[in-house]
Amino acid sequence: MTAYCRVSFPLAVNQAFLYRLPDELKNRVRPGSRVIAPLGSRKIKGYVLEVSDSSSEPGFQVKDLAGVIETGPVLSAKFLNFIRKLSARSLSPAGLFLELTEGPARVPETRLVVWLTDKGKEVLEEGKLRGKSRQLLELVSQKALSPAFLKKKLGDRRLSSRLKSLEQAGWIELKVKKRKLRENQLQAAPLPRQLSLPVVFPPEEGPAGSIFRALQATNFQRFLLTGEAQKRSELIVRVVDEVLKDEGYIFILVPEIEQTRRWLPLVKQLGLEAVFYHSRLTEKKRSEAWEQIISAKSRLVIGTRAILFLPVEPVRLIVIDEEQNKLYDQAENPAFEVREGAELRAREEGAVLLLSSSCPRVSSYYHAQSGGELIDSGEPEVLSAQQVVYLNQAGWLPEKIKEETEPYLKNGQQVFFFINRKGYAGYLFCPACGYVPRCEACQIALRLDKKKGELVCRYCGQSISQPEVCPVCGQKLRAGRVRGSQFLLERVKKALPDFELALVEESEDKKRMESCLKKIESGKIQVVIGTEYALSRLCPGRFSLVVIVEPEMSLNLPDFRAAEETFIRMFKASELLDNQPASKIIIITSRPGEPAIKDGARRDYLSFYRRELEYRRLLKYPPFSLLVSLSLAGSNLRQAARVSRRLMEELEQRFPALEIIGPKVKPGQWRKVRKEVRLYLRPGTTEGLTLLSQFLEEFSQTNSSVHLQSRLLF
Repeated sequence: MTAYCRVSFPLAVNQAFLYRLPDELKNRVRPGSRVIAPLGSRKIKGYVLEVSDSSSEPGFQVKDLAGVIETGPVLSAKFLNFIRKLSARSLSPAGLFLELTEGPARVPETRLVVWLTDKGKEVLEEGKLRGKSRQLLELVSQKALSPAFLKKKLGDRRLSSRLKSLEQAGWIELKVKKRKLRENQLQAAPLPRQLSLPVVFPPEEGPAGSIFRALQATNFQRFLLTGEAQKRSELIVRVVDEVLKDEGYIFILVPEIEQTRRWLPLVKQLGLEAVFYHSRLTEKKRSEAWEQIISAKSRLVIGTRAILFLPVEPVRLIVIDEEQNKLYDQAENPAFEVREGAELRAREEGAVLLLSSSCPRVSSYYHAQSGGELIDSGEPEVLSAQQVVYLNQAGWLPEKIKEETEPYLKNGQQVFFFINRKGYAGYLFCPACGYVPRCEACQIALRLDKKKGELVCRYCGQSISQPEVCPVCGQKLRAGRVRGSQFLLERVKKALPDFELALVEESEDKKRMESCLKKIESGKIQVVIGTEYALSRLCPGRFSLVVIVEPEMSLNLPDFRAAEETFIRMFKASELLDNQPASKIIIITSRPGEPAIKDGARRDYLSFYRRELEYRRLLKYPPFSLLVSLSLAGSNLRQAARVSRRLMEELEQRFPALEIIGPKVKPGQWRKVRKEVRLYLRPGTTEGLTLLSQFLEEFSQTNSSVHLQSRLLF
């Protein structure tokens, strides 16, 4: 019998390679081991996914494994199953995910030390040397010492010049000494104490009761927690406090690093031992956090997607905070849907998955309500109609801005202007009645291709010639234009020259932005202009007046979730209002009757949810169907198109009931190095999705010249 293993490398190649195990490595290699294997002319690090024995030789040449890296985390079967499933679902190589399990690279600590040379020993033995120079040589004659220690011991202010002169004389030598570090290793889980009993969670009947019952059963269960942010956080912290009384880890995922700050006061207030883990930590801080987690000194981990790949167990609770945030759909390598990844990990561990949001995705709310998984901690207070004021496009005029904002500013209150983004939107609209051309089949806004004079559907690729007039009212159609944050900044400066303004949008200057946010919190800056970037960084309830500028522009994005995204932005912007009787939201829009705008400004989630659900039911969008986005990218457009045609042929043969939308070239991609063809698939059932995922994984491995990427759209 010959032993073989399949190895995945941390490369953008979704394929596992077969290697023969030499006799000396048979007992040292197991699934999850880090190994060195030949790949082409190189020998690189990879990860073993499977080990097997076979009496027959494969019909191709198999190379021997070169070696084993003994150090590193030991991966359990459950954890490897999670990696395999995530790799299959996202069509990203398992090696890229396994590389994330290794933790931070540990650099040996270095320090400068003083050594005594043979010549220095002779001078010291002669006894002619006096004073601090002799004392220094006597100290380093016993062992090498650092300059910092010598300065403290001798009290010598001129130590640097003294060391230099002694070194020039050849009596001492300055060397850099490295401290040898142990490799990161997982420590064995502590043995159960004698007569120890499992923790019994409190028999609550309130919102947390169902969570405690699921934790007691130690089986996977998913919940959606809705309500005002502070109430949700307090409930989560109470559950966390109970879970920490037992053994096991708790992961709290946030969509971006800045949102970890929101958890810091609650963690300190309750005295919980928590570790914040993300990519922006320094190497030293990250290594310290890794050691705390791996050694189980801290079992509460708060951070971004990286914490899903911590090789620890058991994981009892995974919380996804602000689950509606689109940043959970990660595009960077390895690309995967974080919410889907969290569910896969929770299923393998038998953990509880808790989604948390005040305005959850429509699909999440629907499934939670249908499955009895909805936990309501108290819906946010709906704003009254008197607090929401609509203005037409004349609201852009400086005199109108001044008239609305000055009363608040003179009272020392703060004002926030929200505008979605800057740039131009490629669509047509009617300025008279608000009509926007949409695809007859997909019912999403058609993208305007100015060069070809066509309107194109992003999903199915169908195109029509660019119309000149509105079919509803006969007025001339115009190209949609988004006047961005810089435009608004100029208008507001002109209207309010006596007040300091701050622009909060994504910037490379992180320190300047942090300083700006501190001034806003202290009240030194009264007028703030911000994009979507600002919504998660400004404190809720801070502003007495919120002005939302042209929110209808995002309704025309070529996506079936455009209304949902618009509603979420409106909802989050309205949360910044302090909700006092004199507080007010002003919306500058040409379409005040849009449910996403009207309900979002008033924080009326249920009203928007009912309307949006009906729209999706009619058009068979999620949650009433499964929709998979599939992209095929390569350096050659013809090659990507050829593989896409082959893929469609095989899909039609194997899955006759599968609905295929597309394929089409992704807009603008032909100008870049990578050429991308995209199509959308509608599998009928969850079982069909599983079979489809298996087929796509096999297809991507046999067509490695084109990179496939799969996303499940919610």
